[in-house]
Amino acid sequence: MAFVTIFFGLFMTFVLLTGSYWEIAIGYGAIAAKLQIASGAFAFLASLAGWWIFFAQMLASVDFPFQIPVGDISHLIRSGTKRAQDKERFPA
Repeated sequence: MAFVTIFFGLFMTFVLLTGSYWEIAIGYGAIAAKLQIASGAFAFLASLAGWWIFFAQMLASVDFPFQIPVGDISHLIRSGTKRAQDKERFPA
């Protein structure tokens, strides 16, 4: 789930920054400032998720007695290997 948070946060950051630059080009500075603040919030969210993954990997690499959760979405999205196996087993 942490990777989803990173990618969603970065996507929203760039969408809001694009909108901000668009509003500056039109001449609406007040709206552009609010969009820049919102994009900064999403960038901060993405960076927090990145640090969370970093600490999770550091704890796992030094064999720390506990691990912090990063979220498992394998039950939502099947891997390419499993899809290929299903395709071999049940050809269309």
